[in-house]
Amino acid sequence: MCMRLVITVDGTHLKGRFKGTMFVETAQEGNEQVYPIAFGYIDSENNLSWDWFLECLRGALGHINDPVFIFNRHASIEAGICKMFPYATHTICCWHFGENMKKRFHRKDVADIMDDAARSYSELKYNRHMEELRKLHKAAFDYAIAVGHHKWSRVHCPQRRYKVMTTNVAQCINSCLKFARQLPLITLAEFIRNMLQKWFHGRHAAAQSMRHRLTEVAHLVILKCVEKCDHMTVNPVNWNIFSVRHNGKQWTVNLARKTYTCNKFQMDFFPCSHALVAAREWNLDFTSLCADYYKRETLIDAYSVPIMHVGHPSSWEVPSDIAVWVVLNPKTKRQSGHPMEGRHASSLERTTTQSCRTYGQLGHNSRRCSNLPMVNEGPSRIVPEEYCRKCIICHSIEHNNQTCPQKDFTVE
Repeated sequence: MCMRLVITVDGTHLKGRFKGTMFVETAQEGNEQVYPIAFGYIDSENNLSWDWFLECLRGALGHINDPVFIFNRHASIEAGICKMFPYATHTICCWHFGENMKKRFHRKDVADIMDDAARSYSELKYNRHMEELRKLHKAAFDYAIAVGHHKWSRVHCPQRRYKVMTTNVAQCINSCLKFARQLPLITLAEFIRNMLQKWFHGRHAAAQSMRHRLTEVAHLVILKCVEKCDHMTVNPVNWNIFSVRHNGKQWTVNLARKTYTCNKFQMDFFPCSHALVAAREWNLDFTSLCADYYKRETLIDAYSVPIMHVGHPSSWEVPSDIAVWVVLNPKTKRQSGHPMEGRHASSLERTTTQSCRTYGQLGHNSRRCSNLPMVNEGPSRIVPEEYCRKCIICHSIEHNNQTCPQKDFTVE
C-alpha cells in the first residue's frame, strides 16, 4: 500500500435541487497530504446506504490487513463497517468526541483534558490526564470510559493510528467541494474528476523533483529533530540498545527492534530526536528507521496512475442491461428560502467579537462606543459627532444644506 491504512469516513450534504448526501473516504500519504479513496452519492444517511457504499469500497480495495477506520460515531457507519470489514479496527474522531462532551457537560476544560489524554503516546501520561479529569468532573470521566478508551485513545488503539486522530482529512475534501456541492450530480462528478486529475499530476511531478530519499514533510521533521540532538547525551548499552539523557530524564532506544520507551517511535513508524541521536552514535542511516510510507519512491508510486477523462456521454459504451434502466428523480421537496451555505456553530464554539477601533475595547464597534462624547440626544439612536452628517455650508449637525438658514443669504 502507498498510504497509511488509516481511513477516515465522513458524509456531507449536497445542496443541489434534489439534495442528498455525498460519502467521502480518504487517507493520508507520507507527505501529509489528502489521498482520496472513494466518493458516493446517496439520498440520505442510513444503514442501507452505508452498507451499499462500504460494500463497493470493499470490492474496490480488496482485502487489506489491519485497516483502521475513523468516523464520528454515526450508528449506521459503525454497523456498516462491522458488516463489511469485520477484521478492521473502529475508532472515533477525537474532535467530534470532544464536541459531544462539551454539549453533554457544558464545559470546555473537560474536552481539552480528554483530548490531551487521547493524544498521549505513553500509558503514564494517559493515566495522568485521566486522573485529572476524574478529579475535575467524575461524570465526564465515567462517560469517556464507557465509550471505550480503545476507540479514542492513541495508546490503547489495537492498531496504529499514526498522527491521524480526527476526520479532518475528509473535512478537507468537503471544504474543497463547498461550492461544487450545489451542482448537479454529473457536473459534480466531473468537477471532482478534474480536481483529482490536477492533484495527481502536480503531486507526481513534485515527488519526482524531490532531492531527498524521504518526502519533503518527513525530511523537514527530521531536520527539526536533529537540531535537538546536540543537547542530548548518549550512552550505549550494547550494539542495539542506547540510553539517552535529555532534560534530566533518561530514555531507552532499541534500534534493532525500533522501539522507544515513550512509544512515539513504534506508534508513528517514524524516528524522534532520541532515536536519531542513537542512530547517529551508531552511524546508522536515518531513512532506514522510517517506514516506507515516508519515502520518496512510495510517494511516486501513490500518484503514478493518472486520472483520465471519461469523454462525452455519447461516446460511452453502456451495457445493454444497464441502458434499459429508467432513473427517476428523487421525491424531495425543496425548503423555502435561500439555502444555507455554512453550518450552524454550536453554543460553545468560539465566535468573532467586535472591537472598538478608537479605544480597543471588545464587545462593540466605534459607532456604538459609549466612551465617545455624545452630542445629539433624542429618541433615535445616539451617534458620535464625528459620524454625524453636517451641513456643508455652516458645518452644523442640526440640519443639512437643504434646510440651512444661510442657504439664501446674500451680502449687499
